[in-house]
Amino acid sequence: MSAEHTFEQFIEVHEGQLLASRIPQHFWPSLYHKLKNEELDAGDYFQIVGEQNELDGTSHWSVSTIVDLKVEEPNNIFLIDHAWTFRPNTARLALQEVDGLKERLMNVFGIKPEDFKDANSCSDYIGSDAEEEPNTATSSGNQANGSAKPSSVPEDSDKLSDMGDDSSQTSQLNEKIIEAILDDMWKFAQTYSVRMRKSIIDEQDVPVWYLPDEFGMRIGHSQTPNVRMVPFFYAFQNLAYSLLYPLQDVADQEEITRNFLDNNLFFKNPGWYEVLMHPWMPFSSIQNQVLHCVKNVDYFTSGRLPDELPSAELHQSLFYSYQLFENLSSVQVEFVDDIWQANVVWLMEHFHDFKQLAEKNPSALINQFPYESVLTVKDLLAATIQSAFEESPLNNDTLDWQPEWLPTTFNLQLELPEFVAYFQRRQQKNLDNIWIIKPWNLARGLDTYVTKNLNCIIRMAESGPKIACKYIHNPFLFRRLDNGNLVKFDLRYIVFLKSVEPLELAIYDNFWIRFAVNEYSLNNLDDIFTHMSVHNYTDSSKVLNMKCHDFISQLEKLYPKLKWTEIQQKINHVIKEVFQAVTKNAPPRGIAHNKQSRAMYGLDIMLHWKDDYQTDLGVSFIEANFMPDCMRAVQQFPDFADTVFETLFLDKQSKDVTMM
Repeated sequence: MSAEHTFEQFIEVHEGQLLASRIPQHFWPSLYHKLKNEELDAGDYFQIVGEQNELDGTSHWSVSTIVDLKVEEPNNIFLIDHAWTFRPNTARLALQEVDGLKERLMNVFGIKPEDFKDANSCSDYIGSDAEEEPNTATSSGNQANGSAKPSSVPEDSDKLSDMGDDSSQTSQLNEKIIEAILDDMWKFAQTYSVRMRKSIIDEQDVPVWYLPDEFGMRIGHSQTPNVRMVPFFYAFQNLAYSLLYPLQDVADQEEITRNFLDNNLFFKNPGWYEVLMHPWMPFSSIQNQVLHCVKNVDYFTSGRLPDELPSAELHQSLFYSYQLFENLSSVQVEFVDDIWQANVVWLMEHFHDFKQLAEKNPSALINQFPYESVLTVKDLLAATIQSAFEESPLNNDTLDWQPEWLPTTFNLQLELPEFVAYFQRRQQKNLDNIWIIKPWNLARGLDTYVTKNLNCIIRMAESGPKIACKYIHNPFLFRRLDNGNLVKFDLRYIVFLKSVEPLELAIYDNFWIRFAVNEYSLNNLDDIFTHMSVHNYTDSSKVLNMKCHDFISQLEKLYPKLKWTEIQQKINHVIKEVFQAVTKNAPPRGIAHNKQSRAMYGLDIMLHWKDDYQTDLGVSFIEANFMPDCMRAVQQFPDFADTVFETLFLDKQSKDVTMM
């Protein structure tokens, strides 16, 4: 967009954002002027104040006014620059590679190299002079709105490059400092969302995280704040700022404070104050009872289009296909343009009006089941399986629930207090406490992170609907033939659902393996090439394609005592139990029976060791996908499309399909 624009054009583009952010309208003209002219004038109105504790040397920072600030004054809205915009899984790399970023954040967070002296035995390399902290510091305009470049580098940062010749020790110290920054940044980080392409099915907004500049990060918290700070994306220059404006009159020399919990999660759950404030004011909830919230029927339908079921069972016949694969060879079909004339309906988008289909085209078959979202949407899947196993109590020794094939899962939008209590209880028992945080409705690993940082998880809950799943920390590993690394992997199975009552299920015998890239390790949990296996959408050069038969052969060589036939039996058993669980309850808590429905799903499976001695192999069900990507299937198995069609719609038994 051009930077040249009128106020009317500015409002036309940004009005929705201004209203959603609740920016008072009398500030809009001044905001337009300041954005257009890049006027960062907070330094003319505010000062940053630092007070040092004489006992422990720590510093307390605050921001106060240097003039009276009137809430009705139209000019009293201020731009705050962003020091750093990041994704959590690339933050470490930025701290390692971006000049001055680490030093800048050390200064803001109060991190000093000597804090790690004992851990690294670096006394020979670190001087005794501590960074001099001023009792008070008044910011200039530039200081109040720091740029992306380092605006203030502590004296201690020079010591990182003057620590002698021991590069290994220096590297270890740098990594410990980076780890401390990654821990502390959740006290300062803010978030906004970027709209994803509408062409991608089942994808919503992706959160972006950022740190405001030094001025913004020094503003303290209050439950009765006198200012408000909100992110704002200026479309004409593709820049993000934070906007600061008064909520009430503020006197000269008065401290300004904002509400750290100015977000929808807190507004919907005001009783969660202690939990949401944990990153700044830690508290213990170990004594709280750990139970999953019981999800009522409304939970399964709220915010979702209901599926309309037919009122009676209808006779069906099938003849030709509508919108099926272009790769059919042995099956002869005619493609038609009218859904009401087709014998088989194959849709890429979600379908809801099964009642209308039964009335207008009763002989047709369609590739979806009513309420199959309880299988394909992550939060509904967890709720459905927990409901199916609600009689199974928590094991107080292992802190595990049944079924054992489903990693422990919490819905952070509903169960954040329960999750925090559970996390702290695992911590108390010295149990592994690594979690993978996933959005409800994004695929391809988007907005998915592995962490053991409780503050990080709590803050991520602010950025949109998330689930927290216990990370499989002891996975079954495979040695990649291309780079020699022992890596984690998951398995993609194609499963055909032909009927719910009775349950008729089939599994395509050929499966796909998705490998991580780097040697498996629990160091650097943010390394996506170690902990994620889906890379064909990001860096296809790192993808290892291997047919399942070759994989089985190599795996049995690597683990001579294991037989794949036995592993496959375990996998098949778990897949069957998954579908038994998601069809156990009546809709909307379970998949509905519908004689016109047939469906194909992609199920992701992981193998893991159930004991520390690696004697017992377990199977975990990760998730299921609606309309799985079958490009590799068609490329590796030319008759795949025919197998799908024959299995679902012609009731033929293919040689590559196992009926369950």
